[in-house]
Amino acid sequence: MASVTLHTQADPSALPLVLLAPFPCNGRVWASVAAALGGDVITVDPPGFGGEPDAAPSLEGYVRALLKALDARGVGRFVVAGNSMGGYAAMCLAELAPSRVAGIGLFGTKSTADAPEAIAGRLSMAAAVESGKPLDEVLAPLKEKLLGASTRAGRPGVDAELDALIAATPEGVAWAQRAMAARPDRTDVLAGLGVPAVVVHGSEDALMGPDTQPMMASALGVSVIELDAVGHLIPFEAPDAALAALADLWAACRD
Repeated sequence: MASVTLHTQADPSALPLVLLAPFPCNGRVWASVAAALGGDVITVDPPGFGGEPDAAPSLEGYVRALLKALDARGVGRFVVAGNSMGGYAAMCLAELAPSRVAGIGLFGTKSTADAPEAIAGRLSMAAAVESGKPLDEVLAPLKEKLLGASTRAGRPGVDAELDALIAATPEGVAWAQRAMAARPDRTDVLAGLGVPAVVVHGSEDALMGPDTQPMMASALGVSVIELDAVGHLIPFEAPDAALAALADLWAACRD
């Protein structure tokens, strides 16, 4: 069975906030946001990125491992938010354990399944690392798309900062890509959730086009929060905006 690693910063509370990492990072990508929020915020290292992958890659396996870890901490209901792959996992949580999801935040992600060419690309990356191709070489094209042009232009040394957040191993990359490639469309899951929600998108996100965002927002009954001059890794590129959105979401779930 796959496993995850939880990182906490406070004693357990009645309604923690669980933050799920984007590919190919671990929970550190949320660290500054979590610290600024304070309280019972839990950041999560996914299978292969601080947790352990298994032989059957799936977001369902990731979610079951997360629920097991939350159970061990005594967590009942929680608010969940995720960026990129973390958003996919958050939506899978909403499908498998809707009664436990008190609110959901979706940052730089989408509810639809991958198109055939995207699936092929994911499986090709998995096969490349499994064949022994150097990880830096495999991830290089993706890394160029993770950050917005404005972030790259206005933040000297940002690539070194990003490298420090990438926690990938060949096993983790292959596991995550195969898991993401197999995910279904979960737009209908969002439509039936009925909890406070936010959908946040970076205007310079090269991986999640603007056409994918209104669908999620409409299903959840909210408007898209569009961030100018921000790319795919919203908690890293725009931590203040992520903080504000999450603070509002968490507060709405406590009312």
